[in-house]
Amino acid sequence: MPISSKIRILLILLTLSFIVTAITLQKSITSKDILNFETANLESKIHEKEEVIDELFADPIILKTFKNAEKYPEQSYHILEKYNKDEGIALFIFKNHELLLWSTNLFVPLTDAGLKNPVNYIATNDRSFVVKKKEIGNTTVLAYVMVKKYFNINNEYFTKAFSPLITKSTNIEIADYDDNVSIKNIYSKDKTYLFSIKLKSGQVQNIFSILQTLCWILAATCFITLIHNLAKLLVNKEKIIPGILLYLTALIVLRYLDLNSNWLNIHANLGIFNPKNYAYNYLFPNIWGLLITVFFIFLFILFLYNIKDSFSIEKYLKKKGSKIIFAVLSILSVYFFFTILYRTLGTLITHSTTTVVDFTKLVELNIFTWIDLFIMCVSLVTLILYIDLVISNIKKLQISDTVLINIHLSCLILFILIGTSLSENNGLVNILLALIILIRSFNSFLKKKFRLATHIIVIILLSTIFSIYHGHFFKMKKLENMKLFISNLEAEDDINAISLYTEIEKDILNDEQLKHLFKISLPNTNTQTISEYIEKKYLSGYLSRYEFLGFYYNNNKELAPYKNNKVDEYREKVIKNSLKISNNFYRLNSELGTHEYFSIINIQIDKQNTVSLYLNLKNRSFNYSLPYPDILVDSRLNKMEAQSFNNSSIALFKDGNLVTQYGKYNYPSHDNGYPKKLGEYINLDSRDDYFHIMYRPNNYTTFLVSYPKETPWEYLATASFLFLVIFIFFSISSCVRYGFKILKNKSFKIRSIKYHFLFLVNSIQYSSRIQTLFISSIVLAILISGIISFVSISMQLSYNNTLEREKTVTDISKRLESIVSTASTAEEKEERLIYYLKLLSESLSKDFSLYSKSGRLLFSSQPKIYDLNILSTFINPSAFRKLSLLKKSETIEEEVVGDFRYESSYATIRDENYATIAYLGIPNFNAQKDDNLNKNLLLNTLINIYSLIIIGFGFYAAFVANKITEPLNLISKKIAQTNLGQQNEPLFWQRNDEIGGLIKEYNLMILKLEDYANKIKDNERESTWREMAQQVAHEIKNPLTPMKLGIQQLTKSYHDNDAKFEERFKRITASFIEQINSLTHIAKEFSAFAKLPDTKYEKVNLVEKINKSIAVYSQNPHAQIQLMNQTNQASIFVEADRDQLLRTFNNLLKNAIEAGFGKRKIKIDISISNGEHDTYIIKIKDNGLGIPQEMRAKIFEINFTTKSSGTGLGLVFVKKTIEAMGGTVKFDSIEDQGTTFQITVPKYRGS
Repeated sequence: MPISSKIRILLILLTLSFIVTAITLQKSITSKDILNFETANLESKIHEKEEVIDELFADPIILKTFKNAEKYPEQSYHILEKYNKDEGIALFIFKNHELLLWSTNLFVPLTDAGLKNPVNYIATNDRSFVVKKKEIGNTTVLAYVMVKKYFNINNEYFTKAFSPLITKSTNIEIADYDDNVSIKNIYSKDKTYLFSIKLKSGQVQNIFSILQTLCWILAATCFITLIHNLAKLLVNKEKIIPGILLYLTALIVLRYLDLNSNWLNIHANLGIFNPKNYAYNYLFPNIWGLLITVFFIFLFILFLYNIKDSFSIEKYLKKKGSKIIFAVLSILSVYFFFTILYRTLGTLITHSTTTVVDFTKLVELNIFTWIDLFIMCVSLVTLILYIDLVISNIKKLQISDTVLINIHLSCLILFILIGTSLSENNGLVNILLALIILIRSFNSFLKKKFRLATHIIVIILLSTIFSIYHGHFFKMKKLENMKLFISNLEAEDDINAISLYTEIEKDILNDEQLKHLFKISLPNTNTQTISEYIEKKYLSGYLSRYEFLGFYYNNNKELAPYKNNKVDEYREKVIKNSLKISNNFYRLNSELGTHEYFSIINIQIDKQNTVSLYLNLKNRSFNYSLPYPDILVDSRLNKMEAQSFNNSSIALFKDGNLVTQYGKYNYPSHDNGYPKKLGEYINLDSRDDYFHIMYRPNNYTTFLVSYPKETPWEYLATASFLFLVIFIFFSISSCVRYGFKILKNKSFKIRSIKYHFLFLVNSIQYSSRIQTLFISSIVLAILISGIISFVSISMQLSYNNTLEREKTVTDISKRLESIVSTASTAEEKEERLIYYLKLLSESLSKDFSLYSKSGRLLFSSQPKIYDLNILSTFINPSAFRKLSLLKKSETIEEEVVGDFRYESSYATIRDENYATIAYLGIPNFNAQKDDNLNKNLLLNTLINIYSLIIIGFGFYAAFVANKITEPLNLISKKIAQTNLGQQNEPLFWQRNDEIGGLIKEYNLMILKLEDYANKIKDNERESTWREMAQQVAHEIKNPLTPMKLGIQQLTKSYHDNDAKFEERFKRITASFIEQINSLTHIAKEFSAFAKLPDTKYEKVNLVEKINKSIAVYSQNPHAQIQLMNQTNQASIFVEADRDQLLRTFNNLLKNAIEAGFGKRKIKIDISISNGEHDTYIIKIKDNGLGIPQEMRAKIFEINFTTKSSGTGLGLVFVKKTIEAMGGTVKFDSIEDQGTTFQITVPKYRGS
């Protein structure tokens, strides 16, 4: 059995094996097995942490240090910090049940009481822990291991998930007592019950599902490989169409199964399968759908490209008109294919929710962005392959360059017109695509090898195209967001706000601290304090955009002086001008573009007092600034929408007049110049640096939203980044293609890798080596300098930011110290500090935290962070250690809350005696954003500069390489033209360098060659004439012998008076005449051969000469001679001697006819076609007896002939004539079937 058949059987078996394995895994692995697996993993991790804690509690030195923590605070903090960072174990030291030291400020237990077991499980509203306790006299050490986070915050940085130090599984969750599903208990090392877990409903991601997914992918891979092998087999058997259809059908069936069976995404809980991240249509329901479709198209185009040599299009397209039509349709298909590709890739921007599509923010690019870039690169490789495939097919049609250029231009113009009439079309993109097609086309037609310059040009064009495409679709996404924003302005309800109001009214009614504030202050309550408390605690995040007013009554008596009776006012609003949206909240019928809500909440303080809260909230028109940190921003606020309008400008017109505007753009005072259409979103084209969306809901109101256009700098940054990505991907693709080519080679062995590498290196041209070394040196230098520059500048920026933050916290602490210097008591100092920090927070838009000297929180401008238990009310332990123990004046600490990172600046506030009063903290929640902004700017600058350098040096390398290799190419060309039989022209080189020495040696060599040539000519001439003399003597001797015998017979007959003398005289005389004619023929043949050097070259019509030869021999009734001109040219000119060329074809036709002697019909086919390197190929094929194998080596020798008569000079004459023209002659012969002579002659190059 052939090895190919064995491979196919193996592929079938592998495909079936993987499918059976995947189905078996799906059927055999139950949810119970998965739960047992997860339980074992989770329990083992907890036991590992317990062992670490047990070792800690068994170490007498550590325990002694903890017991004397007041004496050894630095050593104690070092141990706490080590275990917290390395093991994720938070340690807390209590002295006499009072907290002394803590290792984290994320959560801090306030007491060490209540722990009954050696191992305890503690669950709060926000976190759950496994806790172990160790008592050392009056000292207690608590070790906390976080199990799970339960943040009830709608924020991207906080998720309900297990601690990654315990398990990274997303399949389980902690079970409740009333769960009726399968659960498993988790126990400690000593078999103490801790908690129970259950499987999450829905998709499960584990090792079994991963194996199952892997089996499906491997089965599909083997199946595609099998079908590819079978399709290639059909193509090799010249069944091209069935082979193509088989492969295409297999890919379509696989894609259909993927779409309808969800065989992969039901087993893989990955973002690429989630429609929330990307969804376009039925064919592309997620990123995976687009990725696999693009990959299948790539495989199909690659298959067509690999079998392109099997296409015999020229057999079916023989007319010039049909060839042109086919070429036009083929090139137009490239434009249509590109348009589909262009628009499909655009959906990655317009229909993606999580992908960072702004390539000027390189630091913020996520995994989905890189997946999208990979899809784009695969699509570009597919496009290039398709272009090369089309070019290859057009090349077979042998269309002239002029006609081909006209076809390209016509297709470009036609497609621009079609695209403009049918849809929005970017003509510049099509022109750039046309340039790519032309570059690839003429590289193929001229048979140029890989050139770095043209390769870089193509990548530049591709990156420019997709930079334009990125800008176009990015603008479309912005416009859609702008329309959505206007629709939100027009909407009567703010859905996000209403959902928050429902929660707020419940929380206020149950707020004991609020009740306490009223209880201790009635009836002289400070209403400003109450409003501040409500605003800080309940109206942060999303609701920060609303302006808040609070009015407070106790038993219907106002607690502050108001202009009018708010009880009556709001009762009137409830009756006439509002709509109830919850138990206590109402929506007022406000003007278009604004939302106004109010609530009436009654709180029972005690039996005698009922406080009524009238809370009024009105949104700040067009204010999308978020003064609160990202960790407090409600995720129900469309973050992308909010970011979009950070740079937006918005205007509202009423009755034609500008009412209000927001942003940098300056709007006119009237809307008279804008369209009057109602109910339509109108995209306004303007010549300024903004694009605008206008909307008129009615005749009296006009909305305008404006956003800055992409600047040339942003286009350049995007193009530079895409250039680098495409360049790297194409380079990797080339390496993979070459590696696959080596592996595909039957002679490949692992041991021969070194040989193949050396072969590759040695096969590279000298100029390409120079270019490669030049560019690689530049790229390496740029890479090293870029990394050093980026790292050093980033470090410098970070250092400067650190200095600036240290200076800020120091300055503010000094000002605070001067303020409290006149206070007499500690309480007064704290009050002054809190009051002044409130003023600073409002005036500077900065956040502040104030801690007591024991590290407890006294004040925060963001109290909701602590109300939500995001952070504890204790200071950062590292900052506390540095400020209190090491006596530093200031420090900056990196803090992590959930998945959010930020920096906080801390400073010590001292009195006049340098005693510590408090600690000041300034959390910089935007530190990461600021750093990313600086890094983005730096990266973009470096990439732009270095991309231009790489591009410039790429062309410069090509120029330098050409200059260096130019003399070598000249010497190579001259050496190739060096001929012993002609005058060789010496070279001239001005410089006395290595090239000059080489040229000097070349000139000396041709002088020696000329001397040797003259000697050889003399020897050859003498040898040739000796051979000719022998041949002449032999040829003359043949007729002279019968003539001598005839004369002797006549003499004898005459002397004998023979009666038949007269008859014999006539017969012998006739024989003499025949022999004399033979001698004449011999004389002419040798005379013509002797005249070969004396040739007269001129412009000769090749077809005309062949036709003349055909006319001479077509009179033979047994001969059928046919001439086929395949060059599509009526007149074909060469440079030759007219008579010698005619005599050449006469000899060849005469030989062909004589070779067919004995056959009923002699058929001779003559064809003329275009050859390589500006040549014509003439083939003369006969159906004669052929040339015997043993005679073929001597066929061009002077005295050789296959006939019983003849001089043996005919084919020698043909060979010398053709070679004198600069051509070649060769033949191929099959005995009893015929002989084909192939003559290659250069085209006429004269003017």
